[in-house]
Amino acid sequence: MKKKLSIVLDNVHIGFFLFMIFIANILDAGLTITWINAGIAVEANPIMNYLLGFGVMWFYIVKIAIVTIACIILWVLKDAKMAKLVALICCAVYFAIIIFHIVGAYNAGLNFL
Repeated sequence: MKKKLSIVLDNVHIGFFLFMIFIANILDAGLTITWINAGIAVEANPIMNYLLGFGVMWFYIVKIAIVTIACIILWVLKDAKMAKLVALICCAVYFAIIIFHIVGAYNAGLNFL
């Protein structure tokens, strides 16, 4: 199992996954604000919820900055297998979050697709 994971990680092109994380983060931020403004949802992250108290712009700036900095760190460490694994996991988590947004919109009767 460990050897198979090592082979997979050797072939990971981390740049693609970091780009997808960056795009998914922006999409997540926009959809989160849309759902909050529509009264459908609340921000689950207490830190980001706190920032919303200062305004939507602060929410966007900090959310995008944090993920961008994390992506830059992973890019600097791009040859490390752990960085590749973290990028894969984060990409999968963001994919799940976007699916959650889509399912939530569908369940709320918002057919935007």
